[in-house]
Amino acid sequence: MKRQIVKFIISVVVILFSSLFFLYPAVTVAVLLCDTQLRKSGECRLVPYWFPSVAHRYSAWARQYLKSQYAVNVDHDAIAETEWPMFGSVFFLVTAHELNQQKRIDASHGKIRLAVDLAAQVVASPETATWVRKKWGDDNYLRRENVFYRMLLLLGLSSYEQITGDRQYHELIATQRSSFAAELSVAKFNMLDDYPGECYPSDVLWAVAALQRAAKQDGTNCNALAASLVSNLDTVLRAREGVPAFAVDSKTGDILQHGRGCNNSGILQFASELDPIVASRWYDAHARHFWKDTGWVVGFSEMPRANKSDFMDVDSGPVLFGFGSVASAFGIGAAKGVGRLDHAVPLTLEAIACSWPTPFGLIIPGCMGKLAVDGWCLGEIAILFSMTRPCQTTNIIPFEGHVPWIVYVLMFVYFSVGLTFIYLEIRSWMPRKVRCPPPGVPPTRIRRRRTGPGINEGGNFGEE
Repeated sequence: MKRQIVKFIISVVVILFSSLFFLYPAVTVAVLLCDTQLRKSGECRLVPYWFPSVAHRYSAWARQYLKSQYAVNVDHDAIAETEWPMFGSVFFLVTAHELNQQKRIDASHGKIRLAVDLAAQVVASPETATWVRKKWGDDNYLRRENVFYRMLLLLGLSSYEQITGDRQYHELIATQRSSFAAELSVAKFNMLDDYPGECYPSDVLWAVAALQRAAKQDGTNCNALAASLVSNLDTVLRAREGVPAFAVDSKTGDILQHGRGCNNSGILQFASELDPIVASRWYDAHARHFWKDTGWVVGFSEMPRANKSDFMDVDSGPVLFGFGSVASAFGIGAAKGVGRLDHAVPLTLEAIACSWPTPFGLIIPGCMGKLAVDGWCLGEIAILFSMTRPCQTTNIIPFEGHVPWIVYVLMFVYFSVGLTFIYLEIRSWMPRKVRCPPPGVPPTRIRRRRTGPGINEGGNFGEE
């Protein structure tokens, strides 16, 4: 009886595991393949159902992050451990703002609102800024340069204010908006450093987009600064591939690194908010030099295709078979922003299929976030952020091409593995058939390896 109970429990666990981790992903991919809304507008109808679950996981992570003072104790030169919590929280706020604005979720109440409040606390906390305070000094980190941190501060807190109407951070936003815009306006080519001696034009463009968003809340704008920056990025700071350079010298304007996939896809997340025409031209150049379609897989390479290089670093994320993970994941938002649904749709299908979607989140991005900063939710938040970037143009190129074969392959694998496990468990409970000999055929003699009365030395019944 006990063995039967144990066997029953094991079967239930196996069937439940197979359903959640294999059949659920297969059904999810199948639903996306049939999603007419995704094909027509690039908007995945499952995102509003996923986001509350992500918000719950984010809340749990944020509480622990703030309670443990993680940012205070981490090595300030560790890029992922210092930057991911900040931009992950900002991605969460920007995504919540966009979905709330589209009326696809209500981020102003309930559990999502709780997560929004925690995200704002993470972004605004001076402890989160420990690594940039060490680089710039406690007296200067909010007063000069420090583009990456100040940009995220404005972007996150302005999203929070628009979601909730809570103006507790408004003075900080207004002060930063005024001083930051003035500093960028007088800087050569509108370039300032992220860290001492490190200037990345993509972060400067995000900063101007953040300033523009914050200014709109006060009924003003940063149009002149935006026009100046876009002009500089499209001329003196343009890489040989026709896109803004990856890294420059802020003091001279010299290009230190030319175009890279992660930079191109990253800068295009917000470029279309500043100038959709120039952003479309940049995207065309990005696609011309970095887009790859093998039939089986589509995506962006990290280095120009002509280089045939698999170079990777912390910015690029893993590079597999020539495809950059960050370049391709952020490529969804880059394509959506300029109306390139012919790229955004297959990238979305591929990203979800390859992420191993489950009721507990996207397994692959989740594992990456867990390994990098002990934040399971941060990787999947980045995917949702890219998937919810709004289209900023009326010139739409629809999706009329093929779905990458890897999407179908993974759906088949998920279904096959799940059904195989379930079938084997069900089969183990079926009664085994006993094969009886045909009529007239004597049953096979039983051989026993023992001796005794009436049994000969060979183990067979003998004559007495």
